[in-house]
Amino acid sequence: MNTIVVYYSFTRNNEQLAKLLQEKLQCEILKIETVRKRTAMSIFLDILFGRKPAIRPHDRPMERYDRFIFVAPVWAGRIASPLRTFLYEERNFIVRYSFITLCGGGQSSQRLKLEDELTAILEIPPENVTELWVKDVLETKALDTAKFTSNYRVEAKDFEQFAGKINAFIKHRAAV
Repeated sequence: MNTIVVYYSFTRNNEQLAKLLQEKLQCEILKIETVRKRTAMSIFLDILFGRKPAIRPHDRPMERYDRFIFVAPVWAGRIASPLRTFLYEERNFIVRYSFITLCGGGQSSQRLKLEDELTAILEIPPENVTELWVKDVLETKALDTAKFTSNYRVEAKDFEQFAGKINAFIKHRAAV
């Protein structure tokens, strides 16, 4: 299997997750970069109007890969718009894929909405969707989740708390 981790990260939280997965899986990695710098306002407008921001071209032929792992934040219950742009642009080459996110921590139904969104874009359901919630880290540090969730920057040691979910994600990917 030729696997690639494709990621977008606004705060570098999901970048750390993507690099951790790439290291564990010993596979290639691709960073999605937008043409214009993202701001809180541009993100808000993307969410409000369902916009897909322009992303920088990459030099990887996607037909080389038979399995994709997508990593990106979740904004207002939806996949971050730069990853959505990538999915639309490359959907003809994506057959087997999984999605994992380090996000604030939504409702229990958020995972199902993410699966539906991915399926609507790619016309193929994901093999796995996994959420790692920042609010879980904050609760163990006795921090106010409402106040600190969007501004929290994960540290390498925080991923220890998610080790079980990350290992299950990797194991699921290998079993399918």
